[in-house]
Amino acid sequence: MAQRRVIVGCGILEDELSYVLRDERRFDCELVWLKSGYHVRTDLLARKLSEALDGGGLKDGPELRVLYGSSCLLDLDPEFRAGVRILPTENCLTAMVGLKRLRELERDRTMVVTNSWIRRIYLSPDEEFPIWDPAEMRMQLGRYDRILVLDTGLDSFTDEEILTAYDLMGVVLEFEKCDLGHFRRLITDFLA
Repeated sequence: MAQRRVIVGCGILEDELSYVLRDERRFDCELVWLKSGYHVRTDLLARKLSEALDGGGLKDGPELRVLYGSSCLLDLDPEFRAGVRILPTENCLTAMVGLKRLRELERDRTMVVTNSWIRRIYLSPDEEFPIWDPAEMRMQLGRYDRILVLDTGLDSFTDEEILTAYDLMGVVLEFEKCDLGHFRRLITDFLA
């Protein structure tokens, strides 16, 4: 019989986790997704995590997993962090490629993101996370010479999305294939 796991996670990893779990037989996973971007609003993240855990009666259960990297949860109450099993990595990017590889990719004024980052944070207006206008976006991203998108092949960009992102961000998008081997190993250990 499969062991139950409840994963409360950041929507940035939804596509990748769903793909990795499709063949999983040892665990019966219930997924609870929070909106992407709460890592920059830790007040909202703390509230949304508490609501998800308390509302589902999940707090402190051995089956609970929180799919956020430790860097995303830095400002949360240490008591909260001590009570749940958190993804053992810094953030979603290190979950994809590992810390060493991420540091290599970030060289030469490169910002590294995933397809989900662009789609769910930069191209999707939201009342909690209003989209920046192009001038503000360029000020925020002006220190980068390029944006490297880790493309897992799960949900590739259309030409229109690439042009829209460039028009908004003002930074060249480049793509690098990213297999999910590192992420799969991380999730396998995380669920056990």
